[in-house]
Amino acid sequence: HPHSSTMGAGLSKARSFCGCRPGKMGVRRGAQTSAQRRPVLRGVVFDLDGTLTIPNLDFKEMYSRCGVDPSEDILEAIKKMTPEKAKAANAVIDEMEAEGRRTLQLESGAIELARWLQFHGIRTALVTRNTKLTVDHFHTKLWEPLGLPQFNPAYSRDDEVPAKPEPGALEAIAKKWNVPLGPGILMVGDSPTNDVVFGKSVGATTALVDSGRRYVEGKSDEGADIVVEGLHLLPHILWKKFEITGPNAGPLVK
Repeated sequence: HPHSSTMGAGLSKARSFCGCRPGKMGVRRGAQTSAQRRPVLRGVVFDLDGTLTIPNLDFKEMYSRCGVDPSEDILEAIKKMTPEKAKAANAVIDEMEAEGRRTLQLESGAIELARWLQFHGIRTALVTRNTKLTVDHFHTKLWEPLGLPQFNPAYSRDDEVPAKPEPGALEAIAKKWNVPLGPGILMVGDSPTNDVVFGKSVGATTALVDSGRRYVEGKSDEGADIVVEGLHLLPHILWKKFEITGPNAGPLVK
């Protein structure tokens, strides 16, 4: 998965967060009506691999070693295998994911975006097709040492919710947060088929972080509401797309 060298370029912009909205200084009276129609941002749900962390799993190799056609869902394909073949395929995935944990690094802009969301009191959750072991490793080794709170809830394929793109995890998150399913929840991921389709299935707003997965998966963005080259670009877009109502949102600067 190609890693964009331009991601770092926007970090200086991303760091100028605080409570002021970017763009025009102030808002015309006539614009108030359209602003009121924007959904309130209730929470953001993230994918893990290739979204919050730099892509380090070679899915082409994984599918090949497991004997699964790239057009298939690998987890579903393994369920249909004989016990012997399924055991061998799962061993391949476990081995590759263990190596992935060893070399796991945060994606450019992840820290800045997380701190922006934290500053504005916006909840965050995590849904990954990776394991609980990887989620725990991510939290304890990469996330919490930076003073960032754990994603809550954080669902992996080891939890009793269906794997993406089945919508069960988003339904469970909305219930736990006590918010309605719909455009006030933002789903952020790098996979059109697993993340964008997942979010759209319950009417959530979707953001595709274009790390290259879309080209592996057929070049479609699956109708994502937002397509960005990196996480550092999201705060500016979220100001325009949503009402940010946290305690630090503040009035518009005149």
